[in-house]
Amino acid sequence: MKRVDLITGRERWAVKSTGVLCLLLLFPLSVLAQTTVSTIEGTIKDAQGSVVAGAQVVVKSPSLGIERTATSDANGFYRVTALPAGIYTLSISHTGFAARTFDNVELTVNRTLTLDIPLEVGAVSEQVDVVEYAQLLNPTTAATGTTITPQQIREMPTNGRNYLDLMQLVPGVVINRQANVGSDNSTPVLGERAGNNNFLIDGQPNKDTVNGGAASQFNQETIAEFQVLTAGFRAEFGQASGAIVNVITKSGGNEYHGLASIFFRNNVFDTSNSLDPTEDEAPFLQRWDYSLALGGPIVKDKVFFFGSGERIRENRRLNFIFPPGTPQVARNFENQFGNPARIFDTRGFLKFDEQLGGHSLSQSVSYTNGNVREFLPLSNATDLPSRRNDTGARHLLLGFSDTVLAGDRSNPWVLTLRGGYRGDTSETRPAHPEAGVGTTFNMFSSNNTGGLF
Repeated sequence: MKRVDLITGRERWAVKSTGVLCLLLLFPLSVLAQTTVSTIEGTIKDAQGSVVAGAQVVVKSPSLGIERTATSDANGFYRVTALPAGIYTLSISHTGFAARTFDNVELTVNRTLTLDIPLEVGAVSEQVDVVEYAQLLNPTTAATGTTITPQQIREMPTNGRNYLDLMQLVPGVVINRQANVGSDNSTPVLGERAGNNNFLIDGQPNKDTVNGGAASQFNQETIAEFQVLTAGFRAEFGQASGAIVNVITKSGGNEYHGLASIFFRNNVFDTSNSLDPTEDEAPFLQRWDYSLALGGPIVKDKVFFFGSGERIRENRRLNFIFPPGTPQVARNFENQFGNPARIFDTRGFLKFDEQLGGHSLSQSVSYTNGNVREFLPLSNATDLPSRRNDTGARHLLLGFSDTVLAGDRSNPWVLTLRGGYRGDTSETRPAHPEAGVGTTFNMFSSNNTGGLF
């Protein structure tokens, strides 16, 4: 198997020159850089353990509209590559042997699944096997980590429906609840700060290089599955001394699937702060989360779409505690600014996939717009109400990829082209400019009341 892979996609970059592309096609590159697709391989033998050459292998996924073929070589070895994550059927046939079929073969992201197949000699009926579990160990790589499967994303509870909270299922990963989501301290891996992790979405970079964590947030219904590599990952990932968070989004298929959901949360089941004797009930909280997702065919077996949208609205009374010794006059002044934090977050995603001959094309657009009023960072909870900020952030992510299978269908060249564009804008402004000069209580400095005194 020969592979040629060209990876592009820096922030704020788009493919504009076809001349450079044509030049690169003239010089094949032997680079193993498949980060989102997977491979099924193995050896075919008869009942006596002798290899079977020339066996026909067919891999199908009717829901994804994919069918690939391969032929075992003189050593009985076969390989079917460039397969997106999903559920497949594997069929093997050869003259003089009973045909064999494997159903429910689960292939996860960036994985090489080894499936050795024995064939029975003679004209017996076809044998059908059901593979009920995925291969737990991957002997083709030295990387350590875990893949968060679609079932886990669908069934595991998460606080706030942030799919990255499921990283807690990966050994060596800790979710820091005292840090802000997406900050440099929120998801340390094996002692590394979160800013040392690299985040990918469908092969495109999605790392917040300023604050750490993921730049664009995605509706949980958009995520198909993701892989967290903690050590020993291959060189094509790079740009990380911590972990690689390799995320893939859902795609449409030959059947229509949709989902609509509403999540509501309030403070009824919350508890008060046991460290504050003046607090006899939990702070006010009201959170609404509306979500819609739909995917299906545009042209059966050829063109598919998937789209999702989410709207989050939250009002939260901030659990602020005045430092000991705060003058009563300062308390009275600050109480007028002690408003609930208000969060407004909108997320949209649209993706098209096409199976055209030897080309597997994909185009996607993601847009998020988040605004927070009266923001109080968890990592700096001593900021007085008059010092809180209003923040806003918008993220636009465009992605394009084309995986080309060329040459012999049993031993094709694999060429992957990727291009992308990212636009990230943010703003921060005082929530209460009328409060005057900054007032801050900090354990490393004396009390400063600014213009109040």
